[in-house]
Amino acid sequence: MMQYEPWPFLPPNAFTPTQADRWWQACFLRTEAIRDFTAVSGSAILVGEAGSGKSVALQALLHETAASLLHVPYPVQNWPQGQRPWLPGRRHVSQMMAATANEIVRLLNQEPARFHNCHELLQEFLNWLVQKHLGRRPLVRLLQQINRTTNSSLAIPAKDDIEDIYPSDDHTADVRGQIDELAELVRALGYSGVMVTIDLNEQEASISGQDLGELFRLDLLENPGVVVRAALPRSVVQQAQIENRVGGHLRLIPVYLAEADITELVKRYLQTATGGQLSGLDELANTAVLTRARKEIQSLYNAPTVAGWLHWAETLLTHYLAKPKPVPLTDAREMAVVYYRRHVPLRLVPEQMAVWRGPQLLTLDRQPF
Repeated sequence: MMQYEPWPFLPPNAFTPTQADRWWQACFLRTEAIRDFTAVSGSAILVGEAGSGKSVALQALLHETAASLLHVPYPVQNWPQGQRPWLPGRRHVSQMMAATANEIVRLLNQEPARFHNCHELLQEFLNWLVQKHLGRRPLVRLLQQINRTTNSSLAIPAKDDIEDIYPSDDHTADVRGQIDELAELVRALGYSGVMVTIDLNEQEASISGQDLGELFRLDLLENPGVVVRAALPRSVVQQAQIENRVGGHLRLIPVYLAEADITELVKRYLQTATGGQLSGLDELANTAVLTRARKEIQSLYNAPTVAGWLHWAETLLTHYLAKPKPVPLTDAREMAVVYYRRHVPLRLVPEQMAVWRGPQLLTLDRQPF
């Protein structure tokens, strides 16, 4: 009986550590866009259609820079108009500083000895950063933890003793000042810089209501010690005219997978899932089914995308192995129905009078009843 491990088709956050290591070794394909995205210095945006591999490229970057850069995730939920902003009513700069403060507190709770690499001025900045963006209690708990675990006697400053060094998140001098000090602080803590990461899909882009131009403002991009790396839908980048706003301070990298890349990725996933016994979709289904798969992917994504083909590979493989005697599948309509049920969820958006069908937003007509 054929060995089958379904885990390669699961979301990466569902992998065990062992499975994650195997995925990088057996499934990952370093495409040209990924090479560019991981090699470029400074801030950059990977631009592409839904399902084109943007998120994988971002994960590859995180994987390669885990030891050298402090990673700060900045999901849309924490944006100024998101569902859970760090600081309601404040701009992107404050939200990003809060997210960074949270990661620094997490780091110092795990490795408190790093704190003592900071000179007095940086310690003052750290106190300001944590109290202003996370609150007084997290600062007190952090300093107590450092004292307790490193046999230190750091003074716990009173709330009013901490000067509001940079009161504004809008004035250029304040923004540049806090970004510059943040870069110096992170270097003292043992990293070469901060990397703020954004992974925005089509649904999040449609509800974010954000000014991406303000997110990628020039004074956030001028210090090489604090960079922004984002994976964004092409339509969002074009609508916000991001490239025109920031000139040479931000590189836009298009992602496109050639058909040969997609074929190779599907092969790697099938081989990993079946212990090397299967390597091509033509072993799972006949030409009619694969032609239908290509048609449905084009309809959903407007392009041949790796996500679409991997979803079809999982659908076909599961049904192929479910038969008493595995033989190539021949019912194209049945496989299309199963594919949509398994991988193309529907989500109603009443406020937009629309429905998300996978990556597609379909508007609804108002009915007179």
